[in-house]
Amino acid sequence: MESAGNPRAARARPAVLPTLAPGLRGSAGIGALLLVVPALVFAGDTGPSRIDRWVQHLVDGPAAGAWELAHGLDWLGEPVGRAVMVLAVAALCLVAKRPALAATALVGIAAISLLTTALKPIVDRRIHDGFLSYPSGHTAAVTAAAMVVGLLLADLLHAGAVTGTAIVLATAVLGGGLTAGAQIVLSAHYPTDTVGGFGCALLVIPLTAAVIDRLVRLRLTRNGGTPA
Repeated sequence: MESAGNPRAARARPAVLPTLAPGLRGSAGIGALLLVVPALVFAGDTGPSRIDRWVQHLVDGPAAGAWELAHGLDWLGEPVGRAVMVLAVAALCLVAKRPALAATALVGIAAISLLTTALKPIVDRRIHDGFLSYPSGHTAAVTAAAMVVGLLLADLLHAGAVTGTAIVLATAVLGGGLTAGAQIVLSAHYPTDTVGGFGCALLVIPLTAAVIDRLVRLRLTRNGGTPA
């Protein structure tokens, strides 16, 4: 059990509670499919697919205020906005005494930024006069931050396996969906680019959390401690 006055217990608190680990592994598998399958299907494309045109048509002529919201969400995916978002999420985790989860936010979103940047020239999908577009790094970063917030909420609420996994996925869908919508409204990405970005977050955050939790357990074992 965690104790408010026990610094060792706070340091040992895992990024992902054991009850949530199976669900997160499942989401990572789904994320891998969402990332890899569109990459294979749309590699080398220079225009929208039929699905992209259909989705884009649905958001043509956005409602009043949608542009402002879209630009605000887009800023969160830009370098400065992304840094502010990551630091804010990590700080929230530290205030809640979840250092492993704070590390997951910092390391995971940095890894996502590197991965999405590296994949763009490999997939070589292009939009607007040759700009590389797959996967959407904006969608990936905001989805990842939302997942970390979901993991924090599930922990603080002492949620069980089903409820906790639902919380994490709901926050991921909310954050990723809003950001994907913003990218589509702004015509910054094809809709299927945002699917790849969403999948990237679903894949990387659970893997990052698993690595960090293992490192914490190894350190505790060497120091003669036990996880919380």
